[in-house]
Amino acid sequence: MSKFAVRFTVIAVAIYLILCYVVEIAIGTNIWSQTYYLLFELCLCLCISKQGVYHCKYIKWTAYGIFVSDTIVCFDNLFDIFPVNFMVFVPAIIIAIGLLTTTCMAINHYIRVKRLKKIWEPKLKEKKSP
Repeated sequence: MSKFAVRFTVIAVAIYLILCYVVEIAIGTNIWSQTYYLLFELCLCLCISKQGVYHCKYIKWTAYGIFVSDTIVCFDNLFDIFPVNFMVFVPAIIIAIGLLTTTCMAINHYIRVKRLKKIWEPKLKEKKSP
């Protein structure tokens, strides 16, 4: 699986699940109830975690958020453990925290790299010129 496909899958699943939560709140219908896709999400988390150099090291937090929130939702659908108010807001908040963590860490990394390039590029050019 290419790194673009893995990143796109994680972001698409996160957006899809947030839309599912919005539909749940607005219309009151649950548009996902299968538990078999938890295996897909677990495989995606493992793939991103094991191939750290190959994939963006920050996108794993979004994948973990998706997996944890979906696990909570699936177990609640099976066993009816948590109250409705908990199930409406907490999984969406978990995914949003995962997306926010990924975004903040990636932006900080980008800023750091740009700052280092700005510092070291002139020094490298000086060494190359005779």
